[in-house]
Amino acid sequence: MSPSAGPLPASGGFAKMTDYSFFESQSDDPSEQSSEDRFACSRRFVDLTHTLEAASEGEGEAASPEIDDFPAHPEIIELIESLLVADPNLQPSSEVQTSERSHTVYLPEHYEAGYAYPLIVWFHGDGSSEAELSSVMPSISDRNYIGVALRGDITSGTGFGWSLEGAKSPELLEDIRRIVTGLRRQYHIHSERIYLAGFGSGATTSIQLMLSKPEWFGGVISFSGEMPKNEGQAMPADELKNKRILLATSLGSSTTPLGDVVATGRLLYSVGMQVGTRVYQGVQNSPTNKMLRDLDSWLMDDICGNVKV
Repeated sequence: MSPSAGPLPASGGFAKMTDYSFFESQSDDPSEQSSEDRFACSRRFVDLTHTLEAASEGEGEAASPEIDDFPAHPEIIELIESLLVADPNLQPSSEVQTSERSHTVYLPEHYEAGYAYPLIVWFHGDGSSEAELSSVMPSISDRNYIGVALRGDITSGTGFGWSLEGAKSPELLEDIRRIVTGLRRQYHIHSERIYLAGFGSGATTSIQLMLSKPEWFGGVISFSGEMPKNEGQAMPADELKNKRILLATSLGSSTTPLGDVVATGRLLYSVGMQVGTRVYQGVQNSPTNKMLRDLDSWLMDDICGNVKV
């Protein structure tokens, strides 16, 4: 998939993974298909014709709704958030509670508010930081995704890394929830296309998060991550069923032996996950362009594979 091809078109035919968004989503209602799209997927826009007409009839106080003035009903929240995407001037005064964890956000070139972007939540490897997102995302695609990277919870070399304890901590899950919720209030992110991805210890963290909260995410990609050990811990088979995971390692890797990848893949397959694998030549200390291109292709296969044409 060439980065210059433009943002990925989406479709109203996308099979729902969850009954509702866990990140206070904007409306993802389907709209018409564009014949000019370069992909096999059809493009989706948010259809707000009637709601915008209704909003434009009111002036002054009526044009500046406060979320707290409405009942806490999901459909009401979805409507308000959709209006905010269409017209930033309707931004309510209530502030979104965000996480204090250091993180970086990547926006695609020529961001289009009418398109629901997939979100990649990236976890760096040892010795790096959230700042690597600025080099990782363009190598994946500079147009198809929004990205966010979080800083690891421990110091590693000249940078940071991820501990096994931190990957299982409720605090990390809460940080992710707050950060993604805040992003979804600022940008148009598809509630069903939020993916975890990482390298090294960040990849291990990504897998652990997927196993902890599979209902939150559409899939997970692990590059050279140590396979998590879940001794005696039952996996949520119902929530993991049909979720996708890509396990990748390099020949000669000391942290991710091929045998561990195979064993973990078999285990996850047995609970219903769709498991893919990649094996690269040579030991890598950071994500390569080949890995990141494979990540893009894997995501496109998932997104376009769920589109009815």
